[in-house]
Amino acid sequence: MTAPDAVAELGFARVDIGRGRRRGHPEAVFCEGKTTAEVVAIAESLTGAGAVNVLATRAPDETLHALRTAFPGAVVHERARLAVLAPVARRGTGRVEVVCGRPADEPAAEEAALVAEAMGSRVVRRYDAPVHDPAALPGWLGEQDGPAVFVVADGTGGALPTLVSGLVDRMVIALPTSAGGHLPGKAALLSALNACSPGVVVVNIDNGYGAGYAAHLVNTRGAV
Repeated sequence: MTAPDAVAELGFARVDIGRGRRRGHPEAVFCEGKTTAEVVAIAESLTGAGAVNVLATRAPDETLHALRTAFPGAVVHERARLAVLAPVARRGTGRVEVVCGRPADEPAAEEAALVAEAMGSRVVRRYDAPVHDPAALPGWLGEQDGPAVFVVADGTGGALPTLVSGLVDRMVIALPTSAGGHLPGKAALLSALNACSPGVVVVNIDNGYGAGYAAHLVNTRGAV
């Protein structure tokens, strides 16, 4: 059994292989800035220690192809630039609702949805929010029973998370995306940080992983 403080020394990286026991979920592999060989080696150290549903995030196509080859059964999502290694299906708990209103915001939204699902949350995707007709938003939100938490991806002016928060009695996790505007992501980030509606919390630009992880913790009341 892997000790909760166990670390794998790979020379180019120190991999926290005990995080799964400490936190309930293994360390994710952030692929940007790493070679494909480094990503595969880190992932192998995690799965070799018994970790399941290991997430490789921000992976370019070349890395996704290598992960699919190196890990039979890996679930690869090109648009979200994410792979789930050693996947184990989990019965979805509660409900996380992931919302956006533009196709350009869907990759970040989908990353959040996939992360929450891999961790064990039930996720509902709603990628058709009426962003150009805010008056229609109350009716659109009322079409389904409320989830435990919302993740709202927006890369324009960042108003959508605040609008949603003003209409629901649940926490809203704002996910600003770099898709849109003259200052990609920054306007959406600043707008969300300055939201006047209480109950909005914010992750950094394009951080679908962080949004999905946080949503799962809220959805399961920290019982991971």
